[in-house]
Amino acid sequence: MPSRAGPADEDTPPDRPHVTELRLSAFAGHRRAAFPLGACTFLAGPSGSGKTTALRAYEALARLGGGAGVGEVFPDPVACVPERARPDAQRRRGFRIGCTADGPEGPVRLDVAVQAEPGLRIVGERLSAGGLVLLETALRDPSRPFVQAAWHTAGQSPVTRAPLPDDRLATALLPLRVAGKTDGQRRVIAAAEQMVVALRSVFACDPRPERMRCPVPLGSGRLLGGCDNLADVLWRTRAECGRRHTRFVAAVRAGCA
Repeated sequence: MPSRAGPADEDTPPDRPHVTELRLSAFAGHRRAAFPLGACTFLAGPSGSGKTTALRAYEALARLGGGAGVGEVFPDPVACVPERARPDAQRRRGFRIGCTADGPEGPVRLDVAVQAEPGLRIVGERLSAGGLVLLETALRDPSRPFVQAAWHTAGQSPVTRAPLPDDRLATALLPLRVAGKTDGQRRVIAAAEQMVVALRSVFACDPRPERMRCPVPLGSGRLLGGCDNLADVLWRTRAECGRRHTRFVAAVRAGCA
């Protein structure tokens, strides 16, 4: 299943945080899969190739980056467990996803491990940049609803350790937890903020052609997740800015070619 990026948006500042890669290390039908992403990217492939699954993982990362709880993001976590995955000695099964966000701090990687059974929780997370691990979490005591987090300090102590809740993305919590007193802490905050800003700008949509063929009433002109109102969006962009409308149409054509 290839991914194809449309033309870049000339109005987007080059240093604005943006996601450049989606990784599905072990997620539903995907294993060790990586998809390069641009300002506008199309996932193409035959039915059953995993397009919707990849979009579901991408949207999940975006929602976690926005502060949503893991239970809200994964209402059916067992469906995300890799096919034929066997439980370990503690009868645990889960999945792993991640992404890379580029921006002022350079490429920043985020990898997340989620336990789906016997209870839903985030059991591991790693944020890294330039080969340096800036944040790492791990489940130490399964009986407690916390993970042990360690983030880069580069001060008198190389890392700071503290418990963080296991139902939220630790990266999204870091800007509120790290003091920013040392250069290392400030680097951690900057990398976390870059990742969060990039994820919050994500809009993953799964087009439904059968809905797009129906007449569309005029509305807000903002694209829906199923692209039901694509005609309304094209009408709005053409009326508001011909240049952006032309680039948007070119991106759609490039992705569908």
